[in-house]
Amino acid sequence: MRALIVTIAALTTVSIASTALAQQRSVRDMMNDLKARHGQTFEQCQTLAASRGYRVSDDEIEGRAVMMFIEGCIMGKQR
Repeated sequence: MRALIVTIAALTTVSIASTALAQQRSVRDMMNDLKARHGQTFEQCQTLAASRGYRVSDDEIEGRAVMMFIEGCIMGKQR
């Protein structure tokens, strides 16, 4: 019985850990997904972001900011 409890606990831990790792995608991966889904609109929004001083870089914080700007632009929230 104890072995069964230990096995269930181990499986639960592995399941939670793999879910957490799957959610940690890089900014570049998310940007590539946006580009694949929205094509020309993505390009237009990326140009608008660049004109407003955003730039894509390896810096996670700055990358997230430009990604959020582009997402908002795609949804029509940027002018």
